[in-house]
Amino acid sequence: MRIVTSALQHTAPRCKSMWWVQQALVWLVLGAAFTAALNFFLMSRGPPLATILSHLQSPPSSSSLEHHSLHQQVYLRGEVYALRNSEYLNWNQKNRTGITNAIHALYDHLPGVKVRHRTPSPHLHSLIHTLRQDITTRGVSSDPWDLAKKWANPRSLVPGSAHGLGDVLGALATAPIISSDVGHGGTQLKIFLLLKGGQRAVFKPIRYLREEIIEGEIYDGADRHNGEVAAFHLSRLLALPTVPLAVGRWVSLRKHILPVASKELATTFFKMEGGEVCFYGVCYYCNKNESVCDNGATLEGVVTMWLPPHLPLTQLHHPWARTYIRTKLAPWEEQPGYCEEVRQHVPYSWDKSPRLLDLMDAAVFDYLIQNGDRHHYSVIAGKLESAVILLDNGKRKK
Repeated sequence: MRIVTSALQHTAPRCKSMWWVQQALVWLVLGAAFTAALNFFLMSRGPPLATILSHLQSPPSSSSLEHHSLHQQVYLRGEVYALRNSEYLNWNQKNRTGITNAIHALYDHLPGVKVRHRTPSPHLHSLIHTLRQDITTRGVSSDPWDLAKKWANPRSLVPGSAHGLGDVLGALATAPIISSDVGHGGTQLKIFLLLKGGQRAVFKPIRYLREEIIEGEIYDGADRHNGEVAAFHLSRLLALPTVPLAVGRWVSLRKHILPVASKELATTFFKMEGGEVCFYGVCYYCNKNESVCDNGATLEGVVTMWLPPHLPLTQLHHPWARTYIRTKLAPWEEQPGYCEEVRQHVPYSWDKSPRLLDLMDAAVFDYLIQNGDRHHYSVIAGKLESAVILLDNGKRKK
């Protein structure tokens, strides 16, 4: 009996370890079965295996080579916004017939553009000198708010030669803040300001270090405050004067914002143990976990001038907006005749309004600033001739 008991005692640990081995084998078998099923499902969605092998064993046809070359060319040039999901295998792609011809035409046109603009224009240095003078010259106007109001019209917010622009930007950066309120609407943290003299403006705080890169989709992350400033100056360089005036500004949340804040805005302020003052405002994604804090004294941001009352804005859906769903294509991606269809409707018919051309300018501008988030656009309400007012230009990866 003692011998049997001793044998059982030595066998028990061995049986327990064997049970774990058996369990591991069961899970391995289940995992292999799941992987095989998944592979079968993916292969059933793509071309047959024989087709794939034939492509590997024989040289591709000219049409397939052309498609692959175009696919790689677009991807390597960074235009992932055009052919979304480019990292997937070709046979898992939906047929983007709506943009294939457009991309072919684009690359056919590029060589001629490069030859034409290979050397800088002789007028470039003169233009930059004029723009710099407009910014640095002060003392031109004693009433900068009135000057900016006179400049603005449905086609332009600032003239090409803007004497007094330095006074307007200087006032935006230094004028006392009379009141502050929440920036209702939208997805970005912002504060509405009323500056001395009655000028309305929007303050967006710094969210990232300048060298920080945001991973993910091109529309991911918060706005960059310095992107708004760069966009304004780029618009003047491109003679596309539809970006609201913007300038960097340092504010004290404790001294400049909170004492004149509305009750709704003030309730989003709180103080950290280290003495920093923080706030999170009111917007679609605003919450305490995404708050912004000063450094114990000041907070960097951008102040953007609000348009004058005689130019009320209205927001329209962009006909070439993305779906924001990776598995769903927009009509312009699928339909080859989509542009012609859009042109049948006001305000996109060329004989009724310059709107379509303005959207083309906006697309070039957005590419240069790497903004992939203009799913809506703004124009002056009731003005068919209104240019596209380029708001919210801080959505860039770096």
